[in-house]
Amino acid sequence: MADLGAAVQHVTRNRAGRSSLPIANTVTLYEGALLGIEGGYLNHWADGAADVFAGVCLGPSVGIAAAAAMLGNTSATPVPEASFDDSGVTLMHLDSVGGTPTQAKVGDIVYSTSSNTDDMSLTAVTTTDNPIGWMSRWRSATDLDVTLFTPSEFLAYVGT
Repeated sequence: MADLGAAVQHVTRNRAGRSSLPIANTVTLYEGALLGIEGGYLNHWADGAADVFAGVCLGPSVGIAAAAAMLGNTSATPVPEASFDDSGVTLMHLDSVGGTPTQAKVGDIVYSTSSNTDDMSLTAVTTTDNPIGWMSRWRSATDLDVTLFTPSEFLAYVGT
């Protein structure tokens, strides 16, 4: 091995922000859904053993016209992709987070077992549930904020 002996211009991007990936075959995604990366493809967040939390679906990216639903088709050319916010965005003014949220629980970990933000909870359903973020603001039991993890924070938290 030798030290670099000439200038190299790398193509770079920020670690988090707006990303896109191909959608898993026959999976239908909607804007606002919580997403996971499963086998290299975007899928509904389902907290499977091999899933990595990706963020929130922003809409179609490649191979899909603007529409309410985005359908994955790995045989298509190009393979349909969806854009997602992987910046660790804060979802504000949520009115349905399980686990009896209170001011004392600000900073507690938040879980979800589906792609629906209404299924988020301060309480894990099983001992193998992985967190997707933390409760960052409480105004009332029906008005609170959840800050989502970036994929890097998720991987650091779960230790994989």
